[in-house]
Amino acid sequence: MANMHIGELARAAGVNVQTIRFYEREKLLPPPVRAANGYRRYSQSDLDRVLFIRRNHEIGFTLAEIEQLLELHSALAALPRPLQQKPSQVREIIAIGRERLIQVESKIRVLKSMKKQLESLVHHLERSIPVTCPVSSARPRS
Repeated sequence: MANMHIGELARAAGVNVQTIRFYEREKLLPPPVRAANGYRRYSQSDLDRVLFIRRNHEIGFTLAEIEQLLELHSALAALPRPLQQKPSQVREIIAIGRERLIQVESKIRVLKSMKKQLESLVHHLERSIPVTCPVSSARPRS
């Protein structure tokens, strides 16, 4: 899909038009080419970039971290091929990835704990007829 309007780009990327405009304002997406009629026109590389941003945001990267990854990726793409050693940009990407893995593993532990608690609660509720909600900690007001 080359030469897309903003709505086509948004649909193809699974985001809304406001998200595309937000990415442009935040400089995560470069300013689009404008057609003679003033409409924004986007390319396949713009779609790839929006998909990259969306996927990384979904897995927990902040927009600042995504911007950093995009900058590192651009620097890495500009290096001559074949690489003889890992350049500093690759080492930075690895460090960011390792940091994110630690955070993801921590979230997984918390989610597993929450899952066990919720399973226990549901199981308890299925076996009994509660008089009050067991998770309610609210006290009656006087």
